[in-house]
This record gives sequence, structure tokens and C-alpha cells, in this order.
Amino acid sequence: MSIDRGKDGDKAGGAAPGESTPGDSGSIEVHMSQPSGAKLPGIEAIAEAVPGEAAHDDSRPIASGKVTAAATGDLPEPRGKRITGAAKDALDAGVGRLGSGIGTLGDGVSRLGEGVAKLGDLSRNVPVVGSSVAALGEGLTHVGETLHELPQVARTRRGRLLIRSMIVGFILVAAWITVIVALQLHGNDTPDFRPNAERILVDLNKGMIDEIYEQASPRFQETARKERFIDDMTDLNETVGKFREITAVNDSLVTTGPTGRIGRVSLTVAYAKATCKVSVSLHYDQDRWKLLGIGVELPNELKITQAQREERVKVCNDPMDLKHCEVHQAADAILRRLKDGQADRVWDDATAVFQKLEQKAKFVQLQLEHQIALGSYRRIIRVSEAKVIGGTSATFDALAEFDKASGVRTVFGFFRNSKRNPWKLRSFKIVLPMPRGAVDAVALSASPEPVPPPPPAHPAPRDAGTK
Repeated sequence: MSIDRGKDGDKAGGAAPGESTPGDSGSIEVHMSQPSGAKLPGIEAIAEAVPGEAAHDDSRPIASGKVTAAATGDLPEPRGKRITGAAKDALDAGVGRLGSGIGTLGDGVSRLGEGVAKLGDLSRNVPVVGSSVAALGEGLTHVGETLHELPQVARTRRGRLLIRSMIVGFILVAAWITVIVALQLHGNDTPDFRPNAERILVDLNKGMIDEIYEQASPRFQETARKERFIDDMTDLNETVGKFREITAVNDSLVTTGPTGRIGRVSLTVAYAKATCKVSVSLHYDQDRWKLLGIGVELPNELKITQAQREERVKVCNDPMDLKHCEVHQAADAILRRLKDGQADRVWDDATAVFQKLEQKAKFVQLQLEHQIALGSYRRIIRVSEAKVIGGTSATFDALAEFDKASGVRTVFGFFRNSKRNPWKLRSFKIVLPMPRGAVDAVALSASPEPVPPPPPAHPAPRDAGTK
């Protein structure tokens, strides 16, 4: 083997003209020489001679194939870029059509502005109208020019980017508003008040007015007196007749305030005698909706006169007739039992509502004090008011005569479950008169404080001519 190093084109054997020599590139030319008839061992022979090392020599160079550079345009684009490009082309096409439409709109607005401006020129002689019409025409012309220039902006790359950003912004704002409105609607979800209102109306029509009042909201019980509520609802049942059904739910509303959640439902209710608009208010208390108020609007054809109302609530033909008026008999019997010192038995025979409002010991003590101040009961001398509501609730307001006072006001409230049952005491009140004369002396004697002696009486002056 011989190694020849060429320099400046000089090498063993020379070089043909026009050909480059190894010396020109700074390479070394290597010539392998061997004796005639002898062959160099091949790779297979070397592998057989050193099988372990030749097979597992990782550092030995390995011949590789030729590397061919491929043109960039020949490689396929990724799927994501193809989809993005298609969406971009579709959006650009849509923006272009939008720009063309806006351009047409701009031309129309411009022509409209020119027409209005001409109308303003013709009407300039009118002091106020002419100038206003001309200003309107100029404004429309300016708007038309602006709309006409918008498609030209959409044809540029920056314009398309601006319009795409504007569309994305509109979509984001619309989605944000939609989420806010959905959250508000979900937070203010109005419950269905129809079952609550229907239950209240059915119970009122059945005469369960006392139970409805006891189950009502504490706010309602603070503002409405029970007797007045019973009288009004009983009179309503007599006026409209039997409850049939709720024909429509007109409106429902829920509000939150200092007293808590308040619900209101407006209904159209069919009764036996008329169809009325009914409003029921509810208060959310102790995890359930309770009655807060009720209002009934009577139709014009169903009007009740005052005489008809008085006839409807009349107790009897003559309230002073002790033999034929049941309410008068009940009031007289209670006063006579109090006179005999049977206040405890009067409390026992009263209704459960009366017993809840007034303790037995306190009631007995109070009636004893009244008897000391007024004396024994004699009779009822006058009836101021007497009425019966629905045959189950009665009020008896009368003036009574006692041993030490006359004209003492006594107010009775009675209740019974049906017309066949006797009247029971629901409320009772005696209004003591102002102390005068003998009553004053009795009241002072009953006082634990010492009574001062009366002032001395002055003797009458004598006449000058008498002895």
C-alpha cells in the first residue's frame, strides 16, 4: 500500500487537464496494493474471525443510504392547519359578503341622505323644520359614506383581522350576558303558589276560618283582628257562594325584604254566584308558606247593599227579646253566673281560643274585682249591636245594669261549630265607668291605701233678721 500526497496539482501519474486533483481539495489519495492472486479478507471473514466483537461493536461506523432533500411543497400539511385554513377562508368569505352587503346598505343610506338633504333645501324657508331636515340629511349622508367605506376595509388583511376580532368580541359579550341572565332567572325562580292558594280558598269556603287564622303568618295576626277576619270571610262566603275552581293564574311574584320572603299570586276564581279576581299573599315562615293576606274583587253585577248586609247578619227580629233571642239568653246566663261567683265554671265552658288568651286564675280574680266595683248584675237594658256571621260566629254588644252602676258596656263574642250546638264564649269585656258618687266611695274603700277623711262641711249662713 502506498500513499501519495498531491500538492498544487502534482501527484503520481499526473492528472488530466480540466480535472480536479485530490490536492486541490486538501484530501489524501490512498491506493491499496496487494500481490497478484491474493485477495483481501471480506467483512464476512472478519466477522467469522472475531464473532463476538464484530457483532457487538457499537462504535464501528455503519454505512448509511443516500439522503435526498425533499421539496417543502411536497410534504402534506397537518390536519389542524388544514382545518384552521378552511375556517379562515370561510370567515374571510363571510366577511367579504358582509362587506358587500354593508356597502350596498351604505349606498342606499347615502342616497337617502341626499334626498333628505334636498328636502331640507326646499324647506329652508320654514324657520325650524327646514334646518332640522337639512341637518338630518347631512347626518344620513355621513352614515352612508361610512358604511360604504367599510367593505373596502374588509378587503385588506388588517381589516379582516379587525372584523374577525369584532365578531369574536360580540360572541363573547353575548355569551356573558346569556350566562348572567340564566343565573338571575335560576336564582329568582318563582314557586308554584296555586296549591297553597287553592287549599286556603277551599278551607275558607268550608267554614274553617278559625283554623286558617291560627295557621297564618305572625305578621298577619299582628295586623288583622281575628273577629274581624272571621266576619269578613263569612260575609264573603255568603256573597259569592260556594268555591268551584281556580280558572287561571294571572301572575306570581316573589320579593325579599326585612320580614323575609313574600310571595303573591293573582288568580281568577270561579264561585257559584260570580267569577272574581282574587289576590293571595304568602309569607315564608318556619320552612313553609303561610297566609299573609287575601283580597277579593267583586264584579259590578254582584253588589250587596247595606240593608242586605244588615239583614244577612241579623241575630233575631228583636235582640231585646230574652225569650226568643239565643244570643241574648247566652249573654244573660254568663252575667248571672259571674254574679253567683261561678267565674271558674264560665272559663271551663268557654272555647279553647278564649282559654289560650286568658288564664283561669287571672280571669277569676278580674271578675271578682269587677263585682266589688259594680255590685251584683241586674239586667240588660239596651243592645247596641248584635250580629251573627254564617250562623257560627256572633257578636253581642249591650249595656247592663248593676247595683252600683247603670249603663255598663259589656261586649260578648260567641262561637259554635254548627247551628245545633249551644253558643260558647269566645271573648268577653266589661268597660268600667268612671267613678262617680257612691261608686267612687266603694272603689276607694276597696283600695289598700288609707282613705283620707272628707273635708268638713261649712254651716249655712244665717239671716240677719232671725234669732
